[in-house]
Amino acid sequence: MNQDFDVAVIGLGPAGSLTALLLESYGLKVIAIDRDQDIYSLPRAVTISDQGLRIAQTASIEDIYLSNSTELGGAGFVDKDLEIIGGALDLKGVVTSNGWMPSRMFHQPLTDKAIREKLQKTTATILLEHELIDIEDETTHVNFSIRDLKNKSDLQFTSRYLIGSDGGSSTVRKLLEIPQEDLNYNRDWVVVDIELKGENRLDDKALQICDPKRLCTYIPSHLPYRRWEFIINEGEDKKEFLKDKKIKLLISRWLNPDEYKIIRKAVYQFHSVIAERFSKGNCILIGDAAHQNPPFMGEGMMSGYRDSMNISWKIALIIKNNFNSQLLTTYEKERKPHAQFVVENSAGIGELMEAYAGAEDPNQVPADLVAKGYGSFVLPNLDKGLFYGGKANASMGAGQLFPQPVIYKNDEVIMREDKVLGNGFALVSKSEISMNKQDKKFLEGLGCNFVVLEDRFTENSHWLKKIMELDKVYLIRPDKYIYGCTTNKVSLEELIEDLRLRI
Repeated sequence: MNQDFDVAVIGLGPAGSLTALLLESYGLKVIAIDRDQDIYSLPRAVTISDQGLRIAQTASIEDIYLSNSTELGGAGFVDKDLEIIGGALDLKGVVTSNGWMPSRMFHQPLTDKAIREKLQKTTATILLEHELIDIEDETTHVNFSIRDLKNKSDLQFTSRYLIGSDGGSSTVRKLLEIPQEDLNYNRDWVVVDIELKGENRLDDKALQICDPKRLCTYIPSHLPYRRWEFIINEGEDKKEFLKDKKIKLLISRWLNPDEYKIIRKAVYQFHSVIAERFSKGNCILIGDAAHQNPPFMGEGMMSGYRDSMNISWKIALIIKNNFNSQLLTTYEKERKPHAQFVVENSAGIGELMEAYAGAEDPNQVPADLVAKGYGSFVLPNLDKGLFYGGKANASMGAGQLFPQPVIYKNDEVIMREDKVLGNGFALVSKSEISMNKQDKKFLEGLGCNFVVLEDRFTENSHWLKKIMELDKVYLIRPDKYIYGCTTNKVSLEELIEDLRLRI
């Protein structure tokens, strides 16, 4: 049957908005639905990582973040006197293989508003003040019903796929009856955002404050904003922490009350939960609908961005190129272990804060807990999924991100050139690639870009120089992960044939 839409996106937070932009850019017919008319006016997410910015490039929204963000100077665990006791990181001047600094702090209301405006200029159908009320998942499509909250009327549509990006209380997840697994980090915290009235005199580093009396996180949000997160100890009245008098007392070690105004205060229970399944039939969960973690790694929104990037190009290949829908089974294989790593290690940082706070000497904290500190920020490579042989092979670099080609000037990146690789598959080598007509036709049908990497890129990036010195031909996926490469045991023909069989 003919569907009304290729994909329905339910929920237009950061992950849903990115997904709608990506799917529309691939030429798909998209409907995007959100129950609210306006974007949320207060900051929630505050951090975008190097990979997040690289993903933003794919959707052409990186400038939105750059114009509304500040580079994070570093991070560390400190004691009650704000003296470093572990995990100190200085991030100034650092550029990763993704071609970006490790982390930038942004003001979400500004970025969300600009992204929403960009989305509304696309061909996607945007329905605000509408909410999902029912899903019927058929073999070939999804029937779904939504309610117009303004006119109190119901509408019915069909789509090939439906994506639930509707947050931690996801209606999609509930309708699909997908349970969640609790990873046992549940603590009450109060989150406070302030706007500075005058000149900033606070640190540009994020601090995990391991005070035995009250754990706290200080976050140098994009100026003129700053954020604190204070744990609410057992037996304390949560309502007290929403009173300005209490908040001003908590912040008094940093600022006087006349130096700022409180713009947001909210009591949250920091959760560590993950859905048992990330997809069911033709329905997919992404972002907080699939996983929720404490904010200590600053990876909540980033996990949603990775979900979005992973699922979008796969759906596009299935619909536009008529590839096997089994390709979607690789989404959960790749994303669930990655998301679980983030959830577990975010909770681990909270556990390490508690251990430091409870220790007379920070050197007495067990090594296994210390390992849960900022070292855990290094995300693992992908493992099982759409890779040569079905499992990432380290000797091929499979499962790791291919470095972004960049150009430096005066020790600063002035050009980021992922466009050289393109937004589809890419076959990358140091010299012209010779292949048979059948393989070339197959890759061209994928929209594959054939790239002979210029010396100016390898000379400018030690990441690229190192990987290209191996003189291999790399097959790069649309999300910039390495599918595989030629080795002394695997020829180019075998590499391409393996991909052909899998999709």
